Amino acid sequence: MRKTLLLISALIFLASCGGRNNNFDVDVSAIDPKVELTRFDLDFRSISPDSVYSAIPTMRQKYGDFFDLYTEGIIGLPPADNADFGSRFMDFADYCRMYSVYKEIDKVFPDTEDLAPLFSDGFRHFRYYFPADTLPKIYTVVAGFQESVFPTDDIVAMSLEKYLGSGFSATYESLGIENYKRIKMCREMLPVDFFTTYALLNYPKSPENADNLLNEMIYQGRLQFFLKCLMPNTPDHILWGYTPINFQWADAYESNVWNYLVDKKLLFDNNPQLIRSLTGPGPFTNAFGNESAPGVASFCGYGIVCSYMANHPEVSLQKLMQITDLQSIYNMSRYNP
Repeated sequence: MRKTLLLISALIFLASCGGRNNNFDVDVSAIDPKVELTRFDLDFRSISPDSVYSAIPTMRQKYGDFFDLYTEGIIGLPPADNADFGSRFMDFADYCRMYSVYKEIDKVFPDTEDLAPLFSDGFRHFRYYFPADTLPKIYTVVAGFQESVFPTDDIVAMSLEKYLGSGFSATYESLGIENYKRIKMCREMLPVDFFTTYALLNYPKSPENADNLLNEMIYQGRLQFFLKCLMPNTPDHILWGYTPINFQWADAYESNVWNYLVDKKLLFDNNPQLIRSLTGPGPFTNAFGNESAPGVASFCGYGIVCSYMANHPEVSLQKLMQITDLQSIYNMSRYNP
């Protein structure tokens, strides 16, 4: 036990000393966040069994095409004018009640005034870095434990039942959701997933890049740099979807991971399975044992991006996100963990 405690203490010390030469502290105090968040989930579940069909015109008038997108595209109900719509609607409501979804949502997200501030810091920083760009509106939904995020052209629908936290962990476990995924199913991850979705849609990997490990590392690392710029006050392990110990491991062993990748000549390997194992989600990174952080090669990618930005202060976050030649970021980074 003593050895374990000493190891954890050492990791915490190393993590605390592992700061990078990047200034994420910018003045956004004068910026109005203007978070556009709509509690669609409250309106939808307020429909009573005996007023299903009479409520549809009102919901369509208020939400437009999103109502049909939600009912048909997200939760798989038949069209609202179908005779089976009412019974299928009740089946979905009963399913949510069976798992106490509505009750737990009321506990974790009691009102919009409590929910919208989660996004305020990110919205302020986004407008600082991208003053001419527009963020999509946020609609909260219940999707029956499907995906966490459903993006459209101008709306991002977020499934609140996927962010209920440790108090709902036993239910998540009963649904067969792995522990490493449950770690991310907390309210603090809502803005992280929102901005991650935005970045993936607006700055996809360019097809001109060779699909190799280094490019994937830098792509994932740039995404994390984007998140850090937008949410500098959010703990790093939340931004990464890690436990605190995961983050401390990644920070402490970054140079070891990098040396391994170089020594094994893996940086330009284009094996999809290898790339996923070193950069993708999971309980840990297989190559470094079950105590390691998952997808830890991406942490080196983040280090590359941090080093590049520290050495090129003339490059704005917006310009960074627009770079299509990802390897050029490494070539000009002077990365030396």
